[in-house]
This record gives sequence, structure tokens and C-alpha cells, in this order.
Amino acid sequence: MALAYFAGMWTWRGTTIGGIVLNLKVVRYDGQPMNFGVGLVRALAAAFSIVVLFLGFLWIAWSRDKQGWHDKIAGTVVIRLPRGTPLLCI
Repeated sequence: MALAYFAGMWTWRGTTIGGIVLNLKVVRYDGQPMNFGVGLVRALAAAFSIVVLFLGFLWIAWSRDKQGWHDKIAGTVVIRLPRGTPLLCI
């Protein structure tokens, strides 16, 4: 159920409910629009990052590009949008 939620939200809005609150958006590294395949790969890779003692998420602290394993695998990056950018109306 969680995989479907994350993959669907990343595809539909490029973010999750928590991302809306924090003004974060997931975009593809190559500039192409997000699609369900990329969202699903990112969700599966995030699950793998969790299973391996959260090392995939901790990797963000050491990565020069601030990407976790799931971002590197899916070819995505998380960006912070300027304050006042509406994520609900995009």
C-alpha cells in the first residue's frame, strides 16, 4: 500500500503530503516529467534503502549531490521550492 501511495503521489504531484508541508518536490535529474515507472522504481529503491538499516537515507548526509540511494537508482533529486509556491495547484 505504501509503495502505491508514494509512487502515485510522486507521479501525480511530484511530492507527498509531507513534501507539500515542507515545500519539497521530487524531479528527474534529466529534466523529464515524472512518470509512474520512475516513481515505482524510486519507491522500491526506498524500500531497499530502509531494509539495509536505513543506509540509503543516511547516504544523503555524505553525498555531494544530497541524493539517497533511491534517488541515484531512479535518477531523481529532491528540490526545495521557494516559499509561496503552491504545490496543490501545479
